[in-house]
Amino acid sequence: MKLTAVLYIVGLVVGSVILTISVSAQDLNKIIDSCVSTGSTSLVAPCQGAILATQAIRGGISATDAMGGEITGSFSTMGRRFGKIPRLSLGADLKISEFDIPNVLESTAVIPGKTNVWVYGIKTTVAAGVLDGFSFSPTIGGILSLDLLGSFDLLLLQEKYGFTNNEKLLSLGGRLGLLGESFTMPGITVSLVQHFGEELNWSSIGGDDIQLDTEISTTSLRASIGKDLFVFAFLLGTGLDWQRGDLSILVSDPGVPGEPGIVAGQNLTTRRPVYYMGLSLTRLFFQFSLEAGWIGGFNDLVDYKGEYSPDSTTKFLDLSLRVTI
Repeated sequence: MKLTAVLYIVGLVVGSVILTISVSAQDLNKIIDSCVSTGSTSLVAPCQGAILATQAIRGGISATDAMGGEITGSFSTMGRRFGKIPRLSLGADLKISEFDIPNVLESTAVIPGKTNVWVYGIKTTVAAGVLDGFSFSPTIGGILSLDLLGSFDLLLLQEKYGFTNNEKLLSLGGRLGLLGESFTMPGITVSLVQHFGEELNWSSIGGDDIQLDTEISTTSLRASIGKDLFVFAFLLGTGLDWQRGDLSILVSDPGVPGEPGIVAGQNLTTRRPVYYMGLSLTRLFFQFSLEAGWIGGFNDLVDYKGEYSPDSTTKFLDLSLRVTI
């Protein structure tokens, strides 16, 4: 079991390094050129707005799913109960996020403003403490402890923002304890989780100007530190989200009716920083938690003249009830 913990942390570090090296700033201009190449020069602005909207929508959905800590309000691994029996946790979350997209809901024929989008979600998470880790003293322990976790998330997407269906996502991953919370020490954990989503469909009002389909896939790396202080516990966290997947876009051409701009099977990869803080209250087996934070924006697009700013952040709020046995 100790060898398992060592292999897990090595894999976590190596995986993080590989992701950091392999993911660079995405050049949206190549995707825009692909969109414009099938029509007239009048397609430049509509293609810019549509592709920025795709990036923002996919990013907002991924952010609402992943949010802050993988187990809301928790900054220490759970460990085992007796001998080899894992400690189990079941959590339910109510989530809300807010982000901007270019206002391409009704027309792409003019330079768009921006639209403020709200997304709501319901998430259930199951976690199991499988390794207790090492202890150097009664107050310094939980080193290389390990939790395994999985979750199911339902995001409620509104038609007025152009969504044609809700989004369901599944997440699987692990959380490694670097230090267990004690009377004198804070709890410190890192986690690596993969989020798998359905293909997302979106269209402008009436579906005449823009139609888009994009895959939802996010890898989340998190680090949290927290401490029990009197009645409540507080935590701070940070991390990175890697979002990737193919996208397809159909944009009407204002200059040549019936000759749309097309983007087919283009891969889009982005990397965004995450910052969050939380407050929790524990009573016997129950923990009530509140987390809030934000996820950084995207790179600016040169020559884009719309009101929307790609580097705008996504804000989120997560309310959770968790039971641990």
